[in-house]
Amino acid sequence: MWRHFHHHRRRGLAYLILTVLSSKGEMTGADIMREIEKITQGFWKPSPGAIYPALNKLQDEGYVRVVKEEEGKKYYEITEKGKRLISPEHQYEVVIDELDANLRYLIENKSSLSQEQKEKVKEILKRGIQEFDKSN
Repeated sequence: MWRHFHHHRRRGLAYLILTVLSSKGEMTGADIMREIEKITQGFWKPSPGAIYPALNKLQDEGYVRVVKEEEGKKYYEITEKGKRLISPEHQYEVVIDELDANLRYLIENKSSLSQEQKEKVKEILKRGIQEFDKSN
């Protein structure tokens, strides 16, 4: 699995590309750039130097495919594998994995934490367990 994708699942370019293709259907790289600029209200317009390598990586991984080429333009669409990757069910798995990794990091480095930080971690964990148990 594409590790970089998971770490930036909500704000990363790959996630945005997949989300755009999922909602809009087949598009060219230029169309995707314009749509991302529109979604971000003009705050971000990815460059061709960012979009096309990301599309190539997504294609290599089987998350998107080229559906047609016209006048030198490639039209991309999201695959079923790509749709699964951005599905809520998959995102839960990603969040759980990140929670596990973050907790392991804190435990491995607890000697470097201040007492205040240690207490904060304990409180977060305690509150999390209580809230999680309530939801059952």
